Amino acid sequence: MKNQKILILTSEYPNPNSSYDTPVVHYFAKEWVNMGFDVRVIHFRSVFPPIFYFFARVLKGIIKKIFKTDFIPFSRLNSRVEYELEGIKIVSQPIFKIFPHFKFFRSTIQKQARIIQNDNLAKNFAPDIIIGHFINPQLPLIVELKNFYPNVKSSLVLHENPKIIYDLFGEKSSHYLNKLDYIGFRFLEMKNTFVSLFGDKENLFICPSGIPENYILNAVPNEKFKNKSLSICFTGMLIPLKNIDVILEAVNLAFPEKDFILNIYGEGMLKEQINLKINELGLNDCVYLKGKVSRDEVQEALKNTDVFVMVSKPEAFGLVYLEAMGKGCVTIGTKGQGIDGVIENSKNGFLCEARNVEDLKKIFLKIKSMSYEEKLLISKNALKTASNLTDRKVAFSYLKKLNIV
Repeated sequence: MKNQKILILTSEYPNPNSSYDTPVVHYFAKEWVNMGFDVRVIHFRSVFPPIFYFFARVLKGIIKKIFKTDFIPFSRLNSRVEYELEGIKIVSQPIFKIFPHFKFFRSTIQKQARIIQNDNLAKNFAPDIIIGHFINPQLPLIVELKNFYPNVKSSLVLHENPKIIYDLFGEKSSHYLNKLDYIGFRFLEMKNTFVSLFGDKENLFICPSGIPENYILNAVPNEKFKNKSLSICFTGMLIPLKNIDVILEAVNLAFPEKDFILNIYGEGMLKEQINLKINELGLNDCVYLKGKVSRDEVQEALKNTDVFVMVSKPEAFGLVYLEAMGKGCVTIGTKGQGIDGVIENSKNGFLCEARNVEDLKKIFLKIKSMSYEEKLLISKNALKTASNLTDRKVAFSYLKKLNIV
């Protein structure tokens, strides 16, 4: 196991040019380094024609509404950046794309493969396994790199709808997929969608995330579920896919006596609209916008929270669900998304349709009517689930599924 070399290719990774990239791939990489592997990460940063950035700045508001996100680049960051993070060597590599959500030119993929090979030669790094996360450009790039490393093991983990593969690559999709040794999915429903499109394969696996072991409490805090008012928490970006309006409407219906407190942690494009919704529903005395806080501050907030709710869609996994479960919160997640299967409805939490106010209202009412002992049982089950999904355990399980350990 020791001294084996892992090359990671990903479109999302903590980097100096962005505060938005998810750290989920980094958490795997960090654990693999701790296990004794030599890990190198290539983070791909899409760079568009200069005219794109001009229109992005001029039409900022319109573009955010169309794409329903804050993640719009306004500066053309065309420089390669090499840096190290927690013992991991990373290259944040610009890669040219003609327009967002388009595939990369074949010549671009070939160029990037040559750059990677030359870098590896210069650093005396010959990968034993290439692991990709996110479809584009990782899928065609892994296949291209196999021309240089014909004996290397390869794996790609999808974080998005598998339909994107066919949308991007059409008839070449099967050719690319058949070149991979393993194909992973963030949750079961995503895998099922893939199988319906491309057929079942022996090399498919589920790739969940984990949380730090010290984020998981040994026991349910004594203060949980003791107050007359139910304490509820949401934490995440204030963007459309998080469906915060659904949460507000549901608590308004479920708690006519206003016997609850809802703390919303995060920033984003919908902050003003959420504020207006709170005023419109007359919830100013029980719903509070707390702004963006650190991950450690979120942990403290969750300790003092009875219920965590996030009914976002799409949601590849959502680490904050696990963090909430690790604090003994009764956790409400989204049916058919990444946390479905980790949360078992009415056993260690609850599952709700993404934009179903009535469904969420009923869940709140059910929790409200439960005895202390019933809430405590769900809380204890949540702690047990979280304890089986630590960073270390899922990172080891990941490599085991690839027959590396």
